[in-house]
Amino acid sequence: MQKYFANKITRKFEMSQIGNNIKKLRNVKGLSQQAFADLFGLTRGNISSYEERRAEPKIEIMLQIAKYFSIPIAELLEKQLTVNEILNFEDHFVIEQHETEASRFTKIPFLNRDFFWHREPHAISYDGLPSLLFPLDTNNKLLAIENNTYLAHPSIFPFEENAILFFEQVKVDILHTLDDHIGFFDGDDPFFGRYEIQDADIVLVLNQWKKALFSVDDQPHFWKLLGRFERVL
Repeated sequence: MQKYFANKITRKFEMSQIGNNIKKLRNVKGLSQQAFADLFGLTRGNISSYEERRAEPKIEIMLQIAKYFSIPIAELLEKQLTVNEILNFEDHFVIEQHETEASRFTKIPFLNRDFFWHREPHAISYDGLPSLLFPLDTNNKLLAIENNTYLAHPSIFPFEENAILFFEQVKVDILHTLDDHIGFFDGDDPFFGRYEIQDADIVLVLNQWKKALFSVDDQPHFWKLLGRFERVL
């Protein structure tokens, strides 16, 4: 039986997506080639050769990758994985290929760890970002962000590394709800902070040295926490 299974995988691998999926796994998880290689006792050169389709992982390595990321081996080999599948959100989010079902869901731009690692120091552009589909019926602009070490946050921050935080863009009609709520500023130097109402001013505070004063002109850069997703292992 084991020999049959190995032969079956080998035949499927001839047209597999393993190299593409390894690269996408790294990008979504924010892993360098070396960091990914270290997880499975490989070298950076191994990962580079897989992604460039110059070599193929051994069957036992493919099985290890599938198990580590909780992705079915058949999908790792045969499909071009989506961000939803890599983040194991299939029970909570709709995979984008299902267009009929997806029409009932809200498409939310997703800023992952890799985005902040490679971003240039200017205001965030949301063009061309990956997205998550979530069952929220709202006209407000929404944003999903992976909590990560490359994005500044207050010293006391109640979310785990890699938690996905959902934000809605601040509107004038919700300003009275902001005090003591967690927010996100997406200007030239983005950060998580906590809103404070100081007399007539609303300020998003990272710490005593860094804060952003809310104004109507800068309204599109201010976001309020709406919810979170944390994977339980």
